Amino acid sequence: MQPRVNPTEAELRLREVNYHCPLCGKELQSRKQKKLSEKKFQIAHIYPNSPTYEQYNILKASDRLGKNCESFENKIALCKDCHGTQDFHTTVEEYLNLLEIKKTCLRQTALHDATFTLGLEYEIENVVEKIYGLKESDISGINYNAVAIADKFISDEILLKSKITGYVMTYFTFIRDLFKNMETTTTFDFDILSGQIRACFIKMDSSGADKVEIFENMVDWINNKTQNISRIACEAIISFFVQHCEVFYEITK
Repeated sequence: MQPRVNPTEAELRLREVNYHCPLCGKELQSRKQKKLSEKKFQIAHIYPNSPTYEQYNILKASDRLGKNCESFENKIALCKDCHGTQDFHTTVEEYLNLLEIKKTCLRQTALHDATFTLGLEYEIENVVEKIYGLKESDISGINYNAVAIADKFISDEILLKSKITGYVMTYFTFIRDLFKNMETTTTFDFDILSGQIRACFIKMDSSGADKVEIFENMVDWINNKTQNISRIACEAIISFFVQHCEVFYEITK
């Protein structure tokens, strides 16, 4: 087996923007393309490397990323057309827009990296499979009252709150009983799993991500660990832990 080759800086930047220009959506490179010889992208400075007098004056009060212009945080992959515009005709609005895009990319990378060293009880895959295989008749008559969730969201977070509430009302009792049964019939330890979920949330919360970003990335974490059986089932599991208080803090009034 050949040793794993670390990705080049160009590959890291392409992954960061999901292989598409973050400004216009144009494909920067096919995921199947092995060589970068006919590349469609260029690495752009967010804050200009050699700003013109005009650029310096209009951007001098704006926030910057990285220690200097050559820092990883101050560069991003763009298509050639957008790079040309960004380099020579930067307005404050365009700069701030690209700056926010880069901040989002950095948060997403931090969220992804948060799960690298985290273990996850392998029995969670059994729970995903059982949720995925549910029929409506299996949970008819079960309707859990999702009380704890209301204290974890502000009014602007209604979409995520509604999604999680729906999962909790439908699946919380079923998932809770599955965990209880597994503890009595296998070596599964619910406290260990709860601690792993909590640790993942704390690491992701420290990145400065919002609740939607945290929820989606925690779902991705479990989905990847369980062989992509069902992302929807993983959403139900993370929602369970929101209700069970491992994920998200109560908002103090």
